[in-house]
Amino acid sequence: MDIASFIPTVFFTLFFIVDPLGLIPVFITCLAGYDPVRRKSMIIRATLTAIIVSVFFILLGKPLLQFLSISHGTFLVAGGILLFLVSMEMLMGKTSRLMMRDIQTGDPENPMEGDVSIFPLAIPMLSGPGNIAALLMFSSQSWGDPLRLGIIILLSVSVFLIAMVVMFFSARIEALLGSAGISVIQRLIGLILSAMSVQFIVNGLITMNVIQ
Repeated sequence: MDIASFIPTVFFTLFFIVDPLGLIPVFITCLAGYDPVRRKSMIIRATLTAIIVSVFFILLGKPLLQFLSISHGTFLVAGGILLFLVSMEMLMGKTSRLMMRDIQTGDPENPMEGDVSIFPLAIPMLSGPGNIAALLMFSSQSWGDPLRLGIIILLSVSVFLIAMVVMFFSARIEALLGSAGISVIQRLIGLILSAMSVQFIVNGLITMNVIQ
């Protein structure tokens, strides 16, 4: 895959998996009850934590797979299946078990108690299993190519920065789009992600010489 097609493939895959617009209701729920200063602090902390986790898997993805004796093709197929399941949940409008976005946190009697920036905002909402699987796939494909690894890092960071902006304006965006608008967008994203996940599976099978 050349750079011209590599960049949009990585960006849109990561963006569709993180799905900032689909997370708006969760953002609102998790951040409710906090004063503006603390809310801003937690959003920034959550974003930085997600970035650190992602960079870790990008830089250590290939050695980790080698240590576990997992071939690149095998992981492409496994990652593609995982992303396909995520896309089906998005298409069906179900609460994702793979992305773990139905976690309730904090004391409902005292919403000011606790800090939700690390859990569940950063992990697993922003940097969950689907995101990590995609990063491992792309990093293992690009191992030995500093330019491509740098591109993956920059694109991953850009997706999280977009999610950070969405968190800051989540209430306004929800009011603008409405629950129906967000639902439609989420299903369209799920449809596109399903096609991309099938392509990952095909690429993995080709890598393993199962198909030509």
